[in-house]
Amino acid sequence: MPFSGTSVSLIPGHPGGFRYAGLGVAGWSVIVFGLLPHTLPAQAVEVDQGTFIVELGGRVVGTETFRIRRLGFGDNARTIAEGTLEIVLDGSRQTVHSLLGAVGVGMSLDAYQVNVSLPSELSIRLDRRGGRMVSSRSSEAGVEEREYRRALPQNPTVVLDRFFAHHYFFLAPYQSPGGISLSAIRPRRGSQSTGTLRMTTVEPVTVGDATIQAQRLELRIDGAVHEIWLDVQNRVLRVQIPSQGYVAVRRDPPPN
Repeated sequence: MPFSGTSVSLIPGHPGGFRYAGLGVAGWSVIVFGLLPHTLPAQAVEVDQGTFIVELGGRVVGTETFRIRRLGFGDNARTIAEGTLEIVLDGSRQTVHSLLGAVGVGMSLDAYQVNVSLPSELSIRLDRRGGRMVSSRSSEAGVEEREYRRALPQNPTVVLDRFFAHHYFFLAPYQSPGGISLSAIRPRRGSQSTGTLRMTTVEPVTVGDATIQAQRLELRIDGAVHEIWLDVQNRVLRVQIPSQGYVAVRRDPPPN
């Protein structure tokens, strides 16, 4: 398992949801529905896994390793995404671990945890409390709570944490030729913005030594355009934000 570092437990909190508990500094140990990820039952389906090469301003600055699994079906489905980002910013190496929990066919945001290593320790926990999303931010400066809007079904809420390309997978249920308005929470930035997601063209994308026909999506938010390429199974192949010089491309094609 590539996910090593801070420890966090994720256990059931309410019907159809998650609650976080247990925060330590040993190995990255995640409990989902009372089970460690590597002991999830046979019904747990691996949706996707892989590594993105991350570029900023035309330079490779790091990698993002991720794994997405699903347990159950229909409205009872639970989707769990783990990610580890190893990146160099301003000459400083940073490790970021994330864990995202979503529920139902539409993969509605239910819980999120992100832990950042040096140069300063930071932990942010985001979870659903009724009709709200509440964030608890722990750092050297102390603990800070923040409340976010939890949008209606016609205006869904997603997490887009900085430099995590696999988070765009959770936009896939909302793609529409006519476009849809959605709300994005940026946990480390401490902000929430409304943007518009729409489908554009189908075009080839080169991943490793393979060329894959991909659906291109365009998310316009905070004055920036996020371009996302998905394969026929809605797995993320490439993400770029031209105004920020950010590009994330899979190192290898998705598994068959």
